[in-house]
Amino acid sequence: MTDKALGWTLRIGGVAGVVLILWLIQVMLPDFYSTMWWLMIRGDLDGLTDYIASFGYAAIGVSVFMIAFVNAIGIPSIPFLTVNGIIFGLVPGILISWVGEVIGIEISFRLTRTLLRNQAKKVICRSNMLEKLDSYSCIRTIMVGRAIPYSPNVVVTAFSALSHISYRDHFIANALGKIPAVVVEVWLGHDLLRIQEHWGRLLILLVAVAAVYGFIWWQKKHRRSR
Repeated sequence: MTDKALGWTLRIGGVAGVVLILWLIQVMLPDFYSTMWWLMIRGDLDGLTDYIASFGYAAIGVSVFMIAFVNAIGIPSIPFLTVNGIIFGLVPGILISWVGEVIGIEISFRLTRTLLRNQAKKVICRSNMLEKLDSYSCIRTIMVGRAIPYSPNVVVTAFSALSHISYRDHFIANALGKIPAVVVEVWLGHDLLRIQEHWGRLLILLVAVAAVYGFIWWQKKHRRSR
């Protein structure tokens, strides 16, 4: 079997495996997807917290699965990161959220690159601007993009898929870059939902996040003026 044939076999097998898992969940828990979707659409964080927590120890797997799933299809995972700190505690919630984020983004990156890579190469060859963007698609660039809290994962994923960054380098940038973003998102969500208990710590976190965003904005403005 050639490398190309093996690659397509693995891709098809991976897609089939994901479809099988989704189907099994639907068979075992007929209301699972509809309940999750309804709670997300309504923005019912208390309901989402109670529903995930109702799975007991399996709630860890449910949370990782949902975070990975929504990232893989390009939907924001913020509601799940927000409630994870309440369900599991701050530190475990951060770890669980980070695992789900990394897995989901890696799946999304591979799907995007597999489906759009050939078209992206043709576009890059015709566009000087895209060639310039592609030259900056290194570990540091992707890491910075992933590290910004509440930034759309799908945008950085699309940029990465159009680049020449390797799967290994993307994984490193993704895994390291998501650490500060997940810490802020879970921590902020935890303290917002428990604001009467942690308003002082929340204020400190907000000031720190504002300072980081301000520094990034200043750097970009400084580079443009040079």
